Amino acid sequence: MTVKACHISASMGVDDVNVQLIDYKWSANEQISECENRYILRYRPDPRPISVAAHLKHGRLQTFGQLMFFPACTAVETTPAKASERSRSIVCMFDYEWFRRISFDRDDWNDNDLAECYDMKNFSIEQAVRRLGMEAECPGFASHLMVESLAQSVAVDLARHFLPGGRAKRVRTQEGRLSLRELNRIYDYVESVVNRSPTTEEISKQCGISSAHLRRSFKHSTGDTLHQYVTNVRLRKARSLLAESDLPLKEVAYRLGFASSSTFSSTFRKISGETPSGFRTRLQN
Repeated sequence: MTVKACHISASMGVDDVNVQLIDYKWSANEQISECENRYILRYRPDPRPISVAAHLKHGRLQTFGQLMFFPACTAVETTPAKASERSRSIVCMFDYEWFRRISFDRDDWNDNDLAECYDMKNFSIEQAVRRLGMEAECPGFASHLMVESLAQSVAVDLARHFLPGGRAKRVRTQEGRLSLRELNRIYDYVESVVNRSPTTEEISKQCGISSAHLRRSFKHSTGDTLHQYVTNVRLRKARSLLAESDLPLKEVAYRLGFASSSTFSSTFRKISGETPSGFRTRLQN
């Protein structure tokens, strides 16, 4: 989707696939109606919502999530933006024939499929898209080969996500315990989330398990509550940022998903027994 004001800060193209980092500027009351002949995947690293809502074909109106998939030749129509706002996205554009050859060949998108397109919950695809954005922004050795490989992986994962029978199976616990594989899946997801604290509901969707069942089975499997684990991960990330950078507390708080530096400071002190600034000063001394 193209808005009137946008800036491409990084771009990398290989055969049939193009990856861009785009900074969008939505103007108040701006509205877009569009139909692309490519398959497009968008990921917004910043979890804060934007005011624009849209619908695909004649599906119900929905706001944009972080991970969005736009099938080719499917009309997209937005509501007028409620305010002027900015948004950065990693945009992956796949050639029509290439994508249908590797992923799926279908035009029968029903309303439920289209509704999920606007706010996908798929950890594997999120990881791959973030890596594609990193390659576009800071190319390294054999970047083009890496982009080709990741693009193929994304196309296959999209097929698994949307095709009938291709969704991930729900987790089944044994005697109320999660398997090591499922625990690692939870650990990887929580570690990967930036600029916010993942909720139990988000983690449960990644695992295909109800929130209540997840809380019980995680506690039974590890001895800690899920909330305790997420809090400990945030504390460890906070200590690393404080020790290894000179970022101001406000920036550290933002990267960890706290509403303000004061909230971050009080939480850090409650858990560790000292303030973030005190922790940093102690390490420096």
